[in-house]
Amino acid sequence: MATPKTTLWPIQPHTQTKHLILRRYLDAWLPMMATYKGRIVFIDGFAGPGRYSGGEDGSPIIALKALLDHRHFKAPQPNRQVAFLFIEKERDRAEALEKEIAALKT
Repeated sequence: MATPKTTLWPIQPHTQTKHLILRRYLDAWLPMMATYKGRIVFIDGFAGPGRYSGGEDGSPIIALKALLDHRHFKAPQPNRQVAFLFIEKERDRAEALEKEIAALKT
């Protein structure tokens, strides 16, 4: 599929599958990382706007929610830091993603 020209676009079936795999991966990965002392870094090299035109979460929001909702990460742990790096080259999409992330904080 060619890159959409709009800020938001409908989610495609292959993307829904990718998101299912991401959720399952994070469900398995986060418990293992919960005991890690150090810095955990999650990088999304093609972050997009964080949401699709139908309201579905994009991969950055899926990853953030997985961490925020995970019982092992509810309380701060000494010597553990989690960093998320979301890379998006299109300004309008990066701005939309910033708004989606800000909405998670409220």
